[in-house]
Amino acid sequence: MRMGEDGTSPRNGRPVLGTLLDPTGDTQARELSFALAREADRPVRLLSPGRVPDAQGSSTAARADGPPVQFACTESAVGTGRSPADIVAQEAVDAGADVVTVERPSSESPGTGLRRETTDRIVGNSPIDTVVANGNGELDDLASILVPVAGGPHTDLTVRVARALADRENAWIELFTVVPTGADADRRSAAAGHLADARQYLGDFEEFDTWLYEADDPAAAIAEQSAYYDAIVMGAPTKSHFKRVVFGSTTDSVDESVDIPVVTAVSK
Repeated sequence: MRMGEDGTSPRNGRPVLGTLLDPTGDTQARELSFALAREADRPVRLLSPGRVPDAQGSSTAARADGPPVQFACTESAVGTGRSPADIVAQEAVDAGADVVTVERPSSESPGTGLRRETTDRIVGNSPIDTVVANGNGELDDLASILVPVAGGPHTDLTVRVARALADRENAWIELFTVVPTGADADRRSAAAGHLADARQYLGDFEEFDTWLYEADDPAAAIAEQSAYYDAIVMGAPTKSHFKRVVFGSTTDSVDESVDIPVVTAVSK
C-alpha cells in the first residue's frame, strides 16, 4: 500500500493525480488537486512527467485539514522517449486515479493551430476525467465562482469542481446560462432545465444562485460577467478538436479573453 506524506494510509484509495509540468510552480494544479481530494476525502498524488516534484513546496500547499500527499517520480521514464501525455495516462491507470489535474503553461495557447500542445495531449490521452487550469492568477482566496452551464456532458464534473473550490475557499457559486435575446418559451424552458440539472449536482451546498441571461454571444456574455467574479469553471468544448480549431468554441473564446482563473472540466 502506498503511504501518504505523513505516513498515513491513503483515504479511499483512488487519488487525485496532480500533474505538475512545472514542479516549482503550477499552484493552480496543486490547489485544484487539494480541493478535489478534500471534497471526496481522497489522497493527492503529485506527478511531474520528467522531473521530481518539489516535496517541500508541495507539502506547504496542503492545509492542516488537507489530504495525505503522495509523490511520483518519473525522471527515469524520460530516457525511454515517452511523452508527458503517455506518462500521465499510464500513471492514472497504475495509481487507479479518480481525476487528473493539470495547469496549462503560459507558453501554450489553447485552441489555436493544428499542432496540439502538451496540455491538450495530456487531456486527449487521459483515460479518466481531467481538469485543466489556465494558469491566470491563483485559485486561493476565492469569494465567487461563475459556472456557465449549457446541458453538456461535462456538467456533473464542472459543478463538482466548482463546489470543491467553493467549499475550500468559502466562495459563492453562480450557475449561469445564456439564451439568445428574445428567445422563445421553449428555448428559455430548456435553459432553465440546464440550470436545474446543474443545481442537482451541488447536493446540499447552499451558497449559490442561478442566472438565466439573455445575450446573442455566450462567450462575450461570460467574459463580460467575469469582471464580477474571481474564477470561472466551465465544461470543455463538445466539438471535435478539428471543428474546434476551425470554428472555435465558447470555452476557448472565454479562456483567451479574460484575465482570471478559468478551469475547464473534461469528462471521460
